[in-house]
Amino acid sequence: MGEKWKVPARKVFISQLAGGTQLPPATGSSVGAAGTTLWRVQLNPVSTKTWDVNLVWGTVVDCDVAGDWLTVDDGQGTAQVEQIKNIPKAKNKFDKGMYLMVVGYVLQCGSRPVLKAVKVQDLSDQVNHKVMWNLEVTDLQKC
Repeated sequence: MGEKWKVPARKVFISQLAGGTQLPPATGSSVGAAGTTLWRVQLNPVSTKTWDVNLVWGTVVDCDVAGDWLTVDDGQGTAQVEQIKNIPKAKNKFDKGMYLMVVGYVLQCGSRPVLKAVKVQDLSDQVNHKVMWNLEVTDLQKC
């Protein structure tokens, strides 16, 4: 397995990215694929448990394919996803209201996190995925 997958994709809420802190470059484990940086997010405000993240999931509230970005909302926050045109086999058209799985490298945390798209998949016809999202993320973070 190469450097690209040094850290597994972690399912986190976008709101958790708001408080993310960038790991210093001197940290041996702080670089993900193609020079991307790892971010540390706290999973629970009353816990000290953290995850190092460079890939996350997210849902479409706004998009501009010509401008090469879209905005996703997971019900707890919004994030901008950039470079959507560079994704192999991705749809050329995204509409508001589509339920998407978005996997991307975290480029910036804060009040409006920014991700570089790696994979975008339309899950609009998969109602169970949307219904289960909050429960799934919460359950995975208990481990």
